Amino acid sequence: MDSMDGNTAATHVAYALSEFCFIFPITPSSTMAEHADAWSAQGKKNCFGTVPAVIQMESEGGVAGALHGSGASGGLCSSFTSSQGLLLMIPNLYKLAGELIPCVLHLAARQVGSSGTSIYGDESDAMSIRHIGCAMMCSGCPQEVMDLALVSHLAALNSSVPFVHFFDGFQTSHTISSVSPIPYDQIASLIPHDKVSAHRKRALNPMSPHQRGAVVGREDWFPATEAMSPVYEGVVPAVERALRDVATLTGRTYSLFDYAGAPDAEIIVVALGAGALATEETVLHLNSTGYSKKVGVIRVHLFRPWSIKHFMATLPPTTRIITTLDRTKEIGAIGEPLYMDVVASLMEVGRTGVRVLGGRYGLADFAFTPAMVKATYDNMLRETPLNHFTVGINDDVMHRSLPLGPEFSASGEAMQCSFWGMGSDGTVGANQMTIRMVGRNTKRFAHGMFFYSTHKSGGVTVSHLRFAPSAVKATYPITQADFIALSQHSYLAKYPILKTAKEGSIFLFNSPHDTVEALQANIPANVLHTIAERHIKFYTIDALKIATECGLGGHTNLVMQVGFFKLCPDLMPLEVALGLMKDNVRTVYAKKGDVVINKNITAMERAISELKLVNYPVDQWLALPSTVPRVLPPNLAPFVREIKVPLMFYESETVPVSAYQRLNYAGTVPNTTTRVEKRGIAVKVPTWDVNKCVQCTLCSIVCPHAVIRPYLLTQAEADAAPNQPFATKPAVPKTLGEYKFRIQISPLDCTGCGQCVNQCPVKALSLVPLETVAPKECANWEYTQTLPARELLPADTIKGSQLKQPLFEFNGACAGCGEAPYIKLLSQLFGDRAVFGCSSGCNVAYSFCFGVNPYCTKPNGRGPATAHSLFEDTAEFTYGIAKTNQIRREHLSAKIMALESNTAAPVTAPLRTALSAWVAGRNNTETSEQQMAAILPLLEAEHTACPELEAIWEMKNLLPKLTHWAIGGDGWANDIDFGGLDHVLLTGCDMKALVLDTEVYSNTGGQKSKATPKGSVHKFEAKGKASHKKDLGLIFMSYENIYVASVALFANPAQALRAICEAEAYPGPAVVIAYSPCIEHGIEGVTWLEQTKLAVDSGYWPLYRYNPLLRAQGKNPFVYESPENLRGSARDFLAHENRFQRLVREHPETAAVLHADLVDHIAQRHQSLLKKAKSEP
Repeated sequence: MDSMDGNTAATHVAYALSEFCFIFPITPSSTMAEHADAWSAQGKKNCFGTVPAVIQMESEGGVAGALHGSGASGGLCSSFTSSQGLLLMIPNLYKLAGELIPCVLHLAARQVGSSGTSIYGDESDAMSIRHIGCAMMCSGCPQEVMDLALVSHLAALNSSVPFVHFFDGFQTSHTISSVSPIPYDQIASLIPHDKVSAHRKRALNPMSPHQRGAVVGREDWFPATEAMSPVYEGVVPAVERALRDVATLTGRTYSLFDYAGAPDAEIIVVALGAGALATEETVLHLNSTGYSKKVGVIRVHLFRPWSIKHFMATLPPTTRIITTLDRTKEIGAIGEPLYMDVVASLMEVGRTGVRVLGGRYGLADFAFTPAMVKATYDNMLRETPLNHFTVGINDDVMHRSLPLGPEFSASGEAMQCSFWGMGSDGTVGANQMTIRMVGRNTKRFAHGMFFYSTHKSGGVTVSHLRFAPSAVKATYPITQADFIALSQHSYLAKYPILKTAKEGSIFLFNSPHDTVEALQANIPANVLHTIAERHIKFYTIDALKIATECGLGGHTNLVMQVGFFKLCPDLMPLEVALGLMKDNVRTVYAKKGDVVINKNITAMERAISELKLVNYPVDQWLALPSTVPRVLPPNLAPFVREIKVPLMFYESETVPVSAYQRLNYAGTVPNTTTRVEKRGIAVKVPTWDVNKCVQCTLCSIVCPHAVIRPYLLTQAEADAAPNQPFATKPAVPKTLGEYKFRIQISPLDCTGCGQCVNQCPVKALSLVPLETVAPKECANWEYTQTLPARELLPADTIKGSQLKQPLFEFNGACAGCGEAPYIKLLSQLFGDRAVFGCSSGCNVAYSFCFGVNPYCTKPNGRGPATAHSLFEDTAEFTYGIAKTNQIRREHLSAKIMALESNTAAPVTAPLRTALSAWVAGRNNTETSEQQMAAILPLLEAEHTACPELEAIWEMKNLLPKLTHWAIGGDGWANDIDFGGLDHVLLTGCDMKALVLDTEVYSNTGGQKSKATPKGSVHKFEAKGKASHKKDLGLIFMSYENIYVASVALFANPAQALRAICEAEAYPGPAVVIAYSPCIEHGIEGVTWLEQTKLAVDSGYWPLYRYNPLLRAQGKNPFVYESPENLRGSARDFLAHENRFQRLVREHPETAAVLHADLVDHIAQRHQSLLKKAKSEP
């Protein structure tokens, strides 16, 4: 028995039976491709004795095209995808089905974006392809994924029909569970070599030439299509044969439709995937606990082709009512897919007396618990059952949601444990290790599900672990916990940590407080009441202190894991667990040396002795209030109060559908929703030394989260601050007059990255423990937010730009993020007249998560308008916005000019003058703003005077000169949307592109892009990238009419600011390529700022500006701003990044060659750019 997640199980089989895997990253399928790539790099062989070629393409569309080509050439191929990625494949899926190419696509099923985008699982993507002609197989847990992936591959070969094997994204793809892997020699024994040979013989080859893809006429298509029918008649027998073969091999039996429940059940549920497994668990519980009717569930495995014969044979003859549960919504349809299939099946065979109801559940991974399953069966017992219902939500709009009873556990003897942690603190990794330890070393079945908040990093993580004597069927969060651990002290006052705690359960709390008095002073009264009321066994450990003193920083995971095993000895003896944990540490950190290993082992050993039981006063704590009023800021926007706040506190079930109808119409989300969060996740935050500060504001410009800002105050305002003394100093330069200067930090919004501290040239900032400054500085922060913005210096200077209000604040990016400062700077410079089209990637992950909108508005209500379309079309999407606004603005100009010629129109002279001035200066930013300020009050008073003025009033939002920016990462600009970006820039449209270049697909886990440098190791390039980085800037400069800049804000913020201002002012297309250090680089031994400066000084990252307007002035349009005589070593730069050093450790000979070539390339490029800058225009 092993432990693995669904993605690993799928890849295990796909790799075994494939010669080619074509891949592209998309969440949550990416790890399947990563496993395949890593195994191929290691030389692991498949069942044919060869090493599969694992090849990354530029998009999912490219993957599908390569699958088609490989299959048409006789290759055995597979791929992995999700959501929009699947939709990009649809044209080629038709071709694969039409040409009977037996490839297999493994789908981690996920919601398809519509009014919003969700990375979470349901069946909407799978259902979008059910008509194409691919067979479709569904799995519900990692073991099923393993077994039915094999069935899919075998049946594809035996039937010559392509298969889509799908399972719930995250819920199955990332759930780790006990699995019995099928050895490759056993898989090999089932390969139908005659079918493989037949497939090869149909290959495109000039030795046996034929043509595919003919253009078919009206007389031919219909009969040719019908001629395919016998092939599809053979799919069901092929699947049945594969099921029998796998059962013989493994002892695990499956059918096209599996039934569980009473053989004489009257009420039945039909469902797919993980939801069906949760239903099965609940069915067994209900039948064993005296439910009023006998119940059952039919779990669908072969969804296409749908076999009526097999479905009817599975349906108990006693059935009176069937409810189909679909994990998708088909707007406008009579019913969802399963509902339609079941209704049609009964009708086809003439089965009467059976009523069919349809319902929806679990969209985008909304929890589907035993209480919801029971509600579905309860509904069938009602005198008038609800049809086309929803379950789990409060639908007060259509009134089609089922009422829910209390939650209960259907997991029987399973031990259920919940672990609350913070993203990047190691909690999830430790729990994954726990599952593997228990699964591999005990007789228990281990099962783990992992949930994350919407923040890119530093968000809340909740791990749900179950350990049972038999296979775990639960596919939902734990509702009744035997054990709860909390690694973040601040969470206890914010989140319902103990909501699921059972009577007598165990609570392990990472806290610096261990006495009853200290705990009472630092834990909310209602939490203490719950502990006493449920007789919870309460333990504390100062895991942060142990981790810090042992040199592990904030990684408390191993300390908490030791505490778990000590408190749960029945699961595994502590000495055994500790031995396994130490072995794992030695393996994981072997290449980092004994020092690192010993630090971890010391921390684990200290955890044993420093765990403390709290003997709390039960009666005293019971007397405390059971609820505590939640204190929120006044005047919250309705969206924040009714939707954001409940979601933030894990109370999504309390938000009715009507709130979304009113406040989230068509997916719109208001700006300025992150201010209420105050996450308080930093251990240490910066504090300002007024005496050392030189007012450069470099600290502010590098801050990714806008938590440190400069302010100009009057003396009276400083004196009115809530905490005195309120440190300020006379503002410089002298042109600022009598104003005072202050740097203010928002402690509870800070992530503690230290970029500001590292950037400060005079060491006026230092990091101190959060709790030492939070009470005072939080009040100071709130006070500074009431002060007027004083933008008194030119915006194209660092200080002037930083005195402008950031309209991008408190985003969910990683601590120290190299991307976010650029977006923040854009928002300061142009945010009140900007439209940003944002590509899928990190910038969407930390800026577009529902209810977490860091883009904000000024007091006058203006701010960035932002939208996210797709990964593959952001350039075209932004172009559409820009072109529309520009043309509509010209329409406005035409209306005004027509009004000017109409002297009889009732328009006052001042308004005529202002409108005329606006037309003349409409393409100048300052003029547009000035004239708009004059026009709006006059127009408001006069717009009802005539239809012409009314029409102009309706278009008043087009008065400012808007700026349009496409924002995305290097994978977007270099790979999936390069063609689109190239095209729209060549149209000459006045739109801009900001390329946040991390040189890797950061958001999906660190896969290579065409911007990845030579000699670096990333996912999809485990042996080191053998080709140089694509030079996007050089490509766009070759067109000679596009403004192009290469910038590195952490190294030279003044150059970055200058370039961004020039790009926006350029009357045409512009591209700013922004170097963005990332955790995926593995920077070690230096700060991110120092490494970025070394990137520039060594020539690794060139700084330049290419402005075509200079050519008309007789100047060279190319200005090279890297040092002419390089001040740093490229070798030193490579030495500080794990992405390069990993190749040195794992493939030293390859590293020597590739790194030498990279260093030479850097030097040659530097000389080439110097020559370009010195050449005649």
